Amino acid sequence: MSKVHPTLRVYDKQANYYDTMNSPMERFFSKGRKVFSLLRGNILELGVGTGLNLSYYHPSTNVTALDWSSQMVNQARAKVRRLRLHHVKKIVVGDIMELDKHFKPHTYDFVTSTCVFCSVPDPIKGLHEIAKILKPSGFLVQIEHGLSNFRFINFFMKFFDPFMVKWRGFHITRNTLKNLKIAGFETTHQWSLDPTGIIRVIISKLDS
Repeated sequence: MSKVHPTLRVYDKQANYYDTMNSPMERFFSKGRKVFSLLRGNILELGVGTGLNLSYYHPSTNVTALDWSSQMVNQARAKVRRLRLHHVKKIVVGDIMELDKHFKPHTYDFVTSTCVFCSVPDPIKGLHEIAKILKPSGFLVQIEHGLSNFRFINFFMKFFDPFMVKWRGFHITRNTLKNLKIAGFETTHQWSLDPTGIIRVIISKLDS
């Protein structure tokens, strides 16, 4: 039996109360989620969690979703049934760092994620996997959190980062913009959802 990653164990435990636990942050995230309603075509959402994004996609889209927590996937599937989200075609259990095991190359017009790459064990490898399954003309659309625009806030964030990984399963100091560049993506648009710049919408494409 393979060893369960500690972060995955945390998310499995949180699945039943995840939405309630994160509701205080929804005033920020809900503003960012609206970007998903603008997307069309074949969409892959990574780290779907309990499915909080799924109702935002346009009904004409074809959405596939993935999460490595089977407990989170159960919550997302229940949401799809309850809200009758017919544009969501499939939700699978899988690892972002092994996307080529689940999906064909150059399949998706858009790949999306919300607060996911803060918890991917190897974010660069995960981004390289996205590059394999994204169409050459496609875009990666993310809502991610990371370091602030203010040094004094970052000082405290770096101190608390190890505790957040242990308690909640994610880092609060990841530099998503830097990681995207390392992985061969070009950021075309970005904007902050909060006054400190911690939470951002980031839109990227493969660097030509």
